[in-house]
Amino acid sequence: MPAQTPAQLWKGPTVEQIAKVARVGVATVDRVLNNRLGVRENTRLKVLAALDKLKQDLANGTATLHIKLFCDSGETFNATLARAEAVINSSTPGVVVHGHYVPTNQVDPAAFADQVQADGAAADGVIVVSREHPAINRAIRALCRQGIPVVCLTTDLPNSGRSAYVGNDQYAAGSVAGLLIGNALAREKAKILLVSSVSFRCQQEREMGFRRVLRAEFPHLKIDERMMSDDRPETTAEQLMRYFSKHDYPAAIYNVAGANRGVAQAIGTIAAEQRPVFVGHELTGHTRAMLESGVMDYVVSHDFVGEMTAAVRWIRGAREGARAAPPFTRVLVHTRYNCD
Repeated sequence: MPAQTPAQLWKGPTVEQIAKVARVGVATVDRVLNNRLGVRENTRLKVLAALDKLKQDLANGTATLHIKLFCDSGETFNATLARAEAVINSSTPGVVVHGHYVPTNQVDPAAFADQVQADGAAADGVIVVSREHPAINRAIRALCRQGIPVVCLTTDLPNSGRSAYVGNDQYAAGSVAGLLIGNALAREKAKILLVSSVSFRCQQEREMGFRRVLRAEFPHLKIDERMMSDDRPETTAEQLMRYFSKHDYPAAIYNVAGANRGVAQAIGTIAAEQRPVFVGHELTGHTRAMLESGVMDYVVSHDFVGEMTAAVRWIRGAREGARAAPPFTRVLVHTRYNCD
């Protein structure tokens, strides 16, 4: 009987399967598997992680969970969450996350809700990042009635009857922002500008925590005005510059919403010695650059990959009968010195 070649003996994932999971080309996978030069280290690690994931899937012999992710947020948040999705898909065995991302300023809540309900009905589980809206709440309730686990990520929708929430205690996150600003300013009367956007519960809870800390610990600091942003950098910058032209510069700006780039653009027009303390949320490529440049002082954030991993694990556990509520994730604080 003729001897079998190594290719005929190989029972693992194909080069094409690895390339699809790692989101690289077939030639790149071939170079990595054959230890050839010309591949960046982070790309090599992605390919090896994808190979390990697929090998575990084959060894376990369990069906792959297909999870739908629906995200209504700012463009930068969406892009950062999409990168977390790619990490999950290339490294977590037995699961594929299918993301649908819509910029907040382009969302029609009724149409978004229809898509959540229609596409979610065919999934093994659903992850949602969304504003509060009756249509979206109804869509989630409909999925839960069908027995489909629904996890709210980063911002909660408790009135939807969702299965679980994975993310920070946003009230605590806002309290942290209040403490950072209060400690950064002199103990004298001063005004703070608060920037928010649409009806995301996380923003409401951050604002409540922030206001509580100011009242309790820094009563000399007052919120001067609450500016509503559309989460677009250009229009947010324009709104702030109009505010600056009509008022004295605030001592601090707290942005509970997106569009940190817009806030930074407006602050960049102010002389360095008059610039307000600037605190916002979500560590992304943009906010990392703002911290390093000094235009932003603090970023209150969370672990995107860790939270999505926790959401995926909760959905798997729920499908196996476990329903314990997940704990809050850690509130992270970043400065120019720890923003890698």
